[in-house]
Amino acid sequence: MVKELGGESEFFGVDKEGNPVKLTLAAKEKLYLDATSAFHNDGKSILSDAEYDKLKSDLAFEGSYVGLMSREEVKFMVAANRYQEGKPIMSDEEFDSLRRKLKQQNSRAVIHEVPTCKVDGQTCKSDLIPDTTKNAVLYFPALIVVTIVWSELAYWFTTLQGGSPNPLTSLVINSPFIAGFTWAITNFLLFQKPFVTSVQCPRCQTYQNIYFGDILFVSGKTEDVVETQCVNKACACNLVANKQKMVCESSLQ
Repeated sequence: MVKELGGESEFFGVDKEGNPVKLTLAAKEKLYLDATSAFHNDGKSILSDAEYDKLKSDLAFEGSYVGLMSREEVKFMVAANRYQEGKPIMSDEEFDSLRRKLKQQNSRAVIHEVPTCKVDGQTCKSDLIPDTTKNAVLYFPALIVVTIVWSELAYWFTTLQGGSPNPLTSLVINSPFIAGFTWAITNFLLFQKPFVTSVQCPRCQTYQNIYFGDILFVSGKTEDVVETQCVNKACACNLVANKQKMVCESSLQ
């Protein structure tokens, strides 16, 4: 419920004794997720429009990321909360599929800032994060070559037709073809299924890159699971990175 307190609206809940208590940030985030999920998934409104807008504004003011989440991120967070409460709202397969999709999008809803460990299994794991900058750089060599070659061909073709070639116009018109050839050469000739990720070593917390794919058919295959070692020589633990799950595991032993 919302009450006026000192000229400002505040959100309150009720404790075990029935007394009103001011909601914490975590409680506000849960209320926002519940309200958003109820509206989109159940067609119900547990808050009025004014209360919902006020709650979203409060979360933004307190620096919470929850108020900026997409519909799929909210769905994931609600499903995770319901599972912890013993009230699952989707199957394990649906949950894992949604989690992998959000990880591929580098969503903060599923990326853990610190490694997590299972003492019984003697393993720790960290989330793999797509390295957007390095993945983009992979396309530069092919882009430069294709742009030069295609521009030359366009120039000579236009000249032979008796026209007056304009480099800028030619680049704009031919940009879809340049982009297509760049993508094809990068993914099927220079590299094979290239994907660069960054990860924090689960053991020593050293940041490093893990590459999935092949270069110029050197190994002749591409794998979704890569085995490597930590770049920190003082650690040098064995790492197993899984592209499908977007996680990297290491042994504590």
